[in-house]
Amino acid sequence: MRDDGRDDSRRDGLMDGRLRAVLFAAVVIGAFIEVSTPHRRYGPLVDMFALAAVGVVGAAAVWGSESAAPPARQRDRPGPEHPSGATAPICRYVTGPAAPQSQPPRPRPFLRERPTDLSVPRFGDGARAQGYPWLLPERTVQNGIAADEATVGAFTLRAASVIGPGHRCGQPAEPRQDSYRIGRSRDSRHAIVAVADGLSSAAWSDAGATTASSQAVTLLREQIETVGFGGLDVKGLYGRIAASIAGHAAGRGVEPSHLATVLITAVLAEPDANGVARAWVAWLGDSSAWTLDPHVPLWQFSAGEAKDRTAAVVSNEVAGRLPDTPHLARDHYVTLAPGAALALVTDGIGDAWADPAGNVNTYFANAWRSPVPATRFTADVGFDAPQCLDDRTAVVLWNGGRA
Repeated sequence: MRDDGRDDSRRDGLMDGRLRAVLFAAVVIGAFIEVSTPHRRYGPLVDMFALAAVGVVGAAAVWGSESAAPPARQRDRPGPEHPSGATAPICRYVTGPAAPQSQPPRPRPFLRERPTDLSVPRFGDGARAQGYPWLLPERTVQNGIAADEATVGAFTLRAASVIGPGHRCGQPAEPRQDSYRIGRSRDSRHAIVAVADGLSSAAWSDAGATTASSQAVTLLREQIETVGFGGLDVKGLYGRIAASIAGHAAGRGVEPSHLATVLITAVLAEPDANGVARAWVAWLGDSSAWTLDPHVPLWQFSAGEAKDRTAAVVSNEVAGRLPDTPHLARDHYVTLAPGAALALVTDGIGDAWADPAGNVNTYFANAWRSPVPATRFTADVGFDAPQCLDDRTAVVLWNGGRA
């Protein structure tokens, strides 16, 4: 097919050349006549101007022909066709293919293989393991993160459990050994909480913790319906939980000690006419309960197995565990004023709160003075602090007074 646009361009160029030739010829003839005709006055001056006009027109004709040649050639060069109605780009920069260059070897990361997680609170220089990638255990286990948000009567509840940096970056990685369960009585007048922490020395401690927390909520609901809040029995409760863990171990064909775990439980009764609530707390091992007064910016230790922090080396050895020593479980009652909060935590959080040298406790006292969204609560539980490598779990209930 003939390109009409290209032919028009050629005709335009040809006509421009003829016009310049005719103009040049006319000027030369006029100049010749002017020079050959005698003038009475200013003859030399007229001759000089005539010759200058010939030179200027000639130079312009030659310069115009040379400058017009490249555009004509460019118009003759085929280019990309644009569909009808499309707007051609005003300017487009196109470069040729770059010469291949050898890439320098990528250095292996020294400390962090992913950016620091800015969504979690960080204390001091943080933990080195916090920056390593999360790995999966070899066997199928519970999720690395669990979270809940709920309201039971006058109580607002937040719960989260996050696998610790020391467990998720090893090779092979370990499962999250913490577990929690939340529940309520049939009439919603009581909130029920259980938090378990499997021992790292036990091969199936995650299964033991899951069994303990699940059975605790189920059995506490039964006790509330049969004997009421005032008749809760810690020995009977922890004895039956130990039997469930032993039965689970038998089903797996392993020793009961391979499912070793510690456990802390709580039942909160609805507030009285003054908005004051009572909580029954029972524990075995180093998980702990803490209370927060709305007027005091510090979590106060309330129940659990306190560690001796005056010693040169703080020991993580626990005196009691399930299913071996259920008879060592203890209990007592806690009072919560309106606006106060009760927290059940594993030692991954409790140890940081109990450390007087850090400011972790103060941060959490201010951050959790009132209920926060579950997403923010979970990010707080995943905090980054030096030497805090264990799994961390927290269940917090705020007393809002009478519903």
